[in-house]
Amino acid sequence: MQNLRDKLLKAGLVSEDEAKKAEASAPAPRRPPPAQTQRTEGNAPRRDDRPPRRDDRDRPPQRRDDRPQRRDDRPPPRREGGGRPQHGRPAPVAAAEKPIPKLPPLPGSKEYQRIESKKQMELDKALRELVLGAQVVTEPGETAFYFMTRKGKLRRLELTPAQAKQLEDGALAVVERPEPAQIEHSLVPAATAEQMFALSKKSVRFLNRTESPIGFMSDDDVKAQQAAEAAGTAPEIPDEPEGGEGSAEAAAPPPEGSAPEGGSSEPQAQ
Repeated sequence: MQNLRDKLLKAGLVSEDEAKKAEASAPAPRRPPPAQTQRTEGNAPRRDDRPPRRDDRDRPPQRRDDRPQRRDDRPPPRREGGGRPQHGRPAPVAAAEKPIPKLPPLPGSKEYQRIESKKQMELDKALRELVLGAQVVTEPGETAFYFMTRKGKLRRLELTPAQAKQLEDGALAVVERPEPAQIEHSLVPAATAEQMFALSKKSVRFLNRTESPIGFMSDDDVKAQQAAEAAGTAPEIPDEPEGGEGSAEAAAPPPEGSAPEGGSSEPQAQ
């Protein structure tokens, strides 16, 4: 300030009196107020205003992410079954979701027909294996033996008196032998017929058991059936599936003119 005043006086821009007045009227320079320590109740310095300890002066400031985790921030320990304790109690283990059972195909659908056809093929194969493994060779003779097919048609086997008596006594039975093109008939022992009956009741056409004989016909029944078939009034029994069995191939009647083993396709007079 002194140098500026001298320069102004030398330059003649101000007089000495004006310079003194300007110096006297100039405001005094402001000084920054001394730092005041904030006090809390009881005139004690707050924790945040305390000077750092000597050990903390040489330690670099910690980042927020480097702070040690509090006890509450630590991940809870794992428990058996995947549950975690919550508020001092084990978390309930979620029950495993049960798979939705697949519904069976509707009757009449292509999938239903495919499944039924597969079942019938397996059944026919099992029946055919039983017959081929135990069938008795038919002995042609002068005795006519009649039985009914599953379609309600009368069939006749011409046997020897000895084989006809075995059928009447229940030692032999007349059963179906499923073939790819048609159903044939064979003679098998009674034990084999019982096994076939357990698989398919319709596969056994005659078995004279002591109790509940199968396919037994008296002489009068045979004559009445012959007369009805000759007149064309004999009802045809529909071949309905029995317990899931039955197919169009297995249920088809023998073609006209074909002769099942040991018999003829049409009944003849006795």
